[in-house]
Amino acid sequence: MTIAMQYLGMALRGLPYMGVGRNLAYRKSVFFENKGFGHHNHIISGDDDLFVNTNASGANTCVEFSEGTHTRSIPSTTLSEWINQKKRHLTTAPFYKSRDKYLLITEVITRVFFLTSFILLLSFSFLWPYVLAIFTIRLFTQSIVLFLVEKKLNEPGLVAYSLFFDIFSPAINSIVFFGSIQNRSDKNRWK
Repeated sequence: MTIAMQYLGMALRGLPYMGVGRNLAYRKSVFFENKGFGHHNHIISGDDDLFVNTNASGANTCVEFSEGTHTRSIPSTTLSEWINQKKRHLTTAPFYKSRDKYLLITEVITRVFFLTSFILLLSFSFLWPYVLAIFTIRLFTQSIVLFLVEKKLNEPGLVAYSLFFDIFSPAINSIVFFGSIQNRSDKNRWK
Protein backbone atom coordinates (compact mmCIF):
# COMPACT_ATOMS: atom_id res chain seq x y z
CA MET A 1 0.00 0.00 0.00
CA THR A 2 2.84 2.40 0.75
CA ILE A 3 4.37 1.82 -2.69
CA ALA A 4 0.95 2.50 -4.23
CA MET A 5 0.76 5.69 -2.14
CA GLN A 6 4.08 6.78 -3.60
CA TYR A 7 3.44 6.13 -7.27
CA LEU A 8 -0.22 7.19 -7.24
CA GLY A 9 0.61 10.29 -5.19
CA MET A 10 3.43 11.24 -7.55
CA ALA A 11 1.15 10.72 -10.56
CA LEU A 12 -1.50 12.95 -8.96
CA ARG A 13 1.19 15.62 -8.49
CA GLY A 14 2.06 15.40 -12.18
CA LEU A 15 5.18 13.28 -11.70
CA PRO A 16 4.25 9.74 -12.79
CA TYR A 17 7.24 7.43 -12.46
CA MET A 18 5.89 3.87 -12.48
CA GLY A 19 2.82 1.72 -12.87
CA VAL A 20 1.73 -1.84 -12.30
CA GLY A 21 1.26 -3.67 -15.59
CA ARG A 22 -1.90 -5.51 -14.61
CA ASN A 23 -3.52 -2.17 -13.78
CA LEU A 24 -2.32 0.10 -16.59
CA ALA A 25 -4.18 1.36 -19.61
CA TYR A 26 -2.61 3.22 -22.49
CA ARG A 27 -3.44 3.72 -26.13
CA LYS A 28 -2.05 1.22 -28.61
CA SER A 29 -0.69 4.12 -30.67
CA VAL A 30 1.32 5.39 -27.67
CA PHE A 31 2.71 1.90 -27.10
CA PHE A 32 3.85 1.43 -30.71
CA GLU A 33 5.05 5.01 -31.25
CA ASN A 34 7.37 4.54 -28.27
CA LYS A 35 8.53 1.05 -29.32
CA GLY A 36 6.61 -0.66 -26.52
CA PHE A 37 8.81 -2.50 -24.07
CA GLY A 38 11.67 -2.80 -26.59
CA HIS A 39 13.95 -0.36 -24.77
CA HIS A 40 13.79 -2.49 -21.63
CA ASN A 41 13.69 -6.08 -22.88
CA HIS A 42 17.18 -6.74 -21.46
CA ILE A 43 16.04 -6.67 -17.82
CA ILE A 44 14.25 -9.39 -15.85
CA SER A 45 11.22 -7.38 -14.77
CA GLY A 46 9.88 -3.86 -14.68
CA ASP A 47 9.05 -3.24 -18.33
CA ASP A 48 5.69 -1.82 -17.20
CA ASP A 49 7.38 0.54 -14.71
CA LEU A 50 9.93 1.69 -17.22
CA PHE A 51 7.39 2.22 -19.99
CA VAL A 52 5.56 4.60 -17.66
CA ASN A 53 8.82 6.16 -16.43
CA THR A 54 9.97 6.87 -19.97
CA ASN A 55 6.70 7.98 -21.56
CA ALA A 56 4.35 9.32 -18.90
CA SER A 57 4.02 12.96 -17.93
CA GLY A 58 1.63 15.03 -15.88
CA ALA A 59 -0.12 16.03 -19.11
CA ASN A 60 -0.79 12.52 -20.43
CA THR A 61 -1.50 10.60 -17.21
CA CYS A 62 -4.49 10.27 -14.92
CA VAL A 63 -5.24 8.12 -11.89
CA GLU A 64 -8.49 6.21 -11.45
CA PHE A 65 -9.53 5.14 -7.95
CA SER A 66 -12.97 3.62 -8.50
CA GLU A 67 -13.28 0.18 -6.94
CA GLY A 68 -14.00 -1.46 -10.29
CA THR A 69 -10.51 -0.56 -11.47
CA HIS A 70 -8.68 -2.25 -8.58
CA THR A 71 -6.73 -5.38 -9.40
CA ARG A 72 -5.54 -8.00 -6.95
CA SER A 73 -2.58 -10.30 -7.11
CA ILE A 74 -1.59 -13.23 -4.97
CA PRO A 75 1.09 -12.03 -2.52
CA SER A 76 4.26 -13.91 -1.72
CA THR A 77 3.58 -16.55 0.90
CA THR A 78 7.12 -17.14 2.12
CA LEU A 79 9.97 -14.86 3.12
CA SER A 80 12.23 -16.23 0.36
CA GLU A 81 9.55 -15.57 -2.30
CA TRP A 82 9.16 -12.02 -0.99
CA ILE A 83 12.93 -11.41 -0.99
CA ASN A 84 13.23 -12.72 -4.55
CA GLN A 85 10.38 -10.43 -5.61
CA LYS A 86 12.09 -7.44 -3.96
CA LYS A 87 15.38 -8.32 -5.69
CA ARG A 88 13.59 -8.45 -9.05
CA HIS A 89 12.06 -5.04 -8.38
CA LEU A 90 15.49 -3.66 -7.54
CA THR A 91 16.77 -4.59 -11.01
CA THR A 92 14.40 -1.94 -12.40
CA ALA A 93 15.37 0.98 -10.15
CA PRO A 94 18.67 1.91 -11.87
CA PHE A 95 16.77 2.61 -15.11
CA TYR A 96 14.42 5.22 -13.60
CA LYS A 97 14.89 8.89 -14.43
CA SER A 98 17.37 10.58 -12.09
CA ARG A 99 14.63 12.88 -10.76
CA ASP A 100 12.52 9.91 -9.70
CA LYS A 101 15.43 8.09 -8.04
CA TYR A 102 16.25 11.28 -6.12
CA LEU A 103 12.65 11.78 -4.93
CA LEU A 104 12.28 8.15 -3.84
CA ILE A 105 15.56 8.01 -1.92
CA THR A 106 14.86 11.38 -0.30
CA GLU A 107 11.77 9.97 1.41
CA VAL A 108 13.75 7.08 2.89
CA ILE A 109 16.67 9.26 3.98
CA THR A 110 14.43 11.82 5.71
CA ARG A 111 12.51 9.05 7.46
CA VAL A 112 15.72 7.43 8.73
CA PHE A 113 17.04 10.85 9.77
CA PHE A 114 13.81 11.61 11.67
CA LEU A 115 13.77 8.27 13.51
CA THR A 116 17.49 8.43 14.32
CA SER A 117 17.14 12.00 15.60
CA PHE A 118 14.17 10.96 17.73
CA ILE A 119 16.11 8.12 19.35
CA LEU A 120 19.24 10.21 19.94
CA LEU A 121 17.38 13.20 21.35
CA LEU A 122 15.32 11.01 23.67
CA SER A 123 18.36 9.05 24.82
CA PHE A 124 20.07 12.31 25.84
CA SER A 125 16.82 13.62 27.36
CA PHE A 126 17.21 16.73 25.21
CA LEU A 127 13.93 18.68 25.38
CA TRP A 128 12.23 15.30 25.61
CA PRO A 129 8.65 16.66 25.96
CA TYR A 130 9.01 18.52 22.65
CA VAL A 131 10.69 15.58 20.94
CA LEU A 132 7.93 13.25 22.11
CA ALA A 133 5.25 15.75 21.01
CA ILE A 134 6.76 16.03 17.51
CA PHE A 135 6.97 12.26 17.18
CA THR A 136 3.38 11.87 18.37
CA ILE A 137 2.12 14.49 15.90
CA ARG A 138 3.96 12.73 13.06
CA LEU A 139 2.61 9.34 14.10
CA PHE A 140 -0.94 10.70 14.40
CA THR A 141 -0.76 12.44 11.00
CA GLN A 142 0.74 9.35 9.39
CA SER A 143 -2.02 7.16 10.85
CA ILE A 144 -4.75 9.46 9.54
CA VAL A 145 -3.22 9.52 6.05
CA LEU A 146 -2.80 5.74 6.01
CA PHE A 147 -6.35 5.24 7.26
CA LEU A 148 -7.73 7.44 4.46
CA VAL A 149 -5.60 5.69 1.84
CA GLU A 150 -6.54 2.20 3.03
CA LYS A 151 -10.20 3.20 2.70
CA LYS A 152 -9.62 4.66 -0.78
CA LEU A 153 -7.72 1.58 -1.95
CA ASN A 154 -9.98 -0.87 -0.10
CA GLU A 155 -7.09 -2.33 1.91
CA PRO A 156 -8.44 -2.50 5.49
CA GLY A 157 -6.36 -3.24 8.55
CA LEU A 158 -2.97 -1.94 7.44
CA VAL A 159 -2.66 1.10 9.70
CA ALA A 160 -1.79 -1.16 12.63
CA TYR A 161 1.38 -2.27 10.80
CA SER A 162 2.44 1.21 9.73
CA LEU A 163 4.75 1.96 12.65
CA PHE A 164 6.53 -1.38 12.29
CA PHE A 165 6.90 -0.80 8.54
CA ASP A 166 8.01 2.80 9.03
CA ILE A 167 10.83 1.78 11.34
CA PHE A 168 12.03 -1.47 9.79
CA SER A 169 11.48 -1.13 6.03
CA PRO A 170 14.63 0.96 5.37
CA ALA A 171 16.74 -1.69 7.15
CA ILE A 172 15.02 -4.63 5.44
CA ASN A 173 15.20 -2.98 2.01
CA SER A 174 18.90 -2.16 2.56
CA ILE A 175 19.68 -5.77 3.43
CA VAL A 176 17.84 -7.01 0.33
CA PHE A 177 19.53 -4.35 -1.83
CA PHE A 178 23.06 -5.15 -0.66
CA GLY A 179 22.30 -8.87 -0.86
CA SER A 180 21.20 -8.49 -4.47
CA ILE A 181 24.40 -6.56 -5.30
CA GLN A 182 26.47 -9.34 -3.71
CA ASN A 183 24.56 -12.01 -5.65
CA ARG A 184 25.10 -10.15 -8.93
CA SER A 185 28.83 -9.86 -8.32
CA ASP A 186 29.01 -13.55 -7.29
CA LYS A 187 27.33 -14.60 -10.54
CA ASN A 188 29.88 -12.65 -12.56
CA ARG A 189 32.92 -14.27 -10.91
CA TRP A 190 34.89 -17.15 -12.30
CA LYS A 191 34.75 -20.16 -9.98
